[in-house]
Amino acid sequence: MKAIYFEETGDPQNVLLLKQFDKPTTKENQVIVKPLGSPINPSDFFFISGNYRVKPELPQIAGLEGAGIIESTGPGVDLPVGALVSFFSRNAWAEYVALSKDDVLVLPDDFPVDKAIQFALNPITAWGLLERADLKTGDWLLITAGNSVVSKLIIQIAKLRSINVIATVRDDKNTATLTAYGAHVINVNKDDLIEYVQQVTEGKGAHVALDAVGGKTGSDVLKCLQPGGRLIIYSRLSPDPIQLYSADVLYKNISINGFGIRAYLESKTAEQKASIINSLVTIIGDPQFKMEVAASFPLDNYQEAIKTAVEAKKEGKVLFKF
Repeated sequence: MKAIYFEETGDPQNVLLLKQFDKPTTKENQVIVKPLGSPINPSDFFFISGNYRVKPELPQIAGLEGAGIIESTGPGVDLPVGALVSFFSRNAWAEYVALSKDDVLVLPDDFPVDKAIQFALNPITAWGLLERADLKTGDWLLITAGNSVVSKLIIQIAKLRSINVIATVRDDKNTATLTAYGAHVINVNKDDLIEYVQQVTEGKGAHVALDAVGGKTGSDVLKCLQPGGRLIIYSRLSPDPIQLYSADVLYKNISINGFGIRAYLESKTAEQKASIINSLVTIIGDPQFKMEVAASFPLDNYQEAIKTAVEAKKEGKVLFKF
């Protein structure tokens, strides 16, 4: 089988290779999935560079998410062969992948494939972040990295719950899209974030902020929270640290927490996970719910695919399609 892999960590544009591997065989409590596709996510780049919480075992097949069809099952597995599944696990950028039965999410057979390919990571992250935010109708949510897929999912789900969202961006290419989804959008390279938040919230500030950036943006976000507000950090796109001034936290009783998708899922029972999946299938499966695809590539064109994902000139996710 073909697979994209790396023998050393580093820049994905420099270290990725393509070669033939032996097709995996089923073991106890495992399934063999023939992927239909896999997205190229920021977490993939962190993983390939060796800077992700999950460390590669070199040589390592790349890719951490995908969707496909169960081809075979090992002992101890009661999942149906032929089922459409989404998964969040390593070795995704390959023509076949062996997965623990606990790492696959069974989806309806008629679920849109492009959405299935993107289902296991970002939608569940968005759902978990909104759960942790615990906002009520009419509350204000501030999110950074507004152009990201996670942010676009959060904006759309929040709109369904009548939660007000302020989204930060660094350029105006997707402002119209984000506004159509229901967000108040600010370009932090042009306007003052703190002043903008005070203006749109009528001086109240945001109840909760979800930060994927850090650096100066993260520092400014802290100043945008109202008394008793909460900052939830879930990524680190900027290499710069957040500068935290004690007075900003102390006098407004601000709390700061981290969020990781694996820890979130591990905290859930099987019944709770099933409820989350069912809710997301209903919401995301609606044709009105948007999960854009910027471009699709076969594995053979991996260098062009990575370049397209890095440049991020088009709106939406770059996918490998098998």
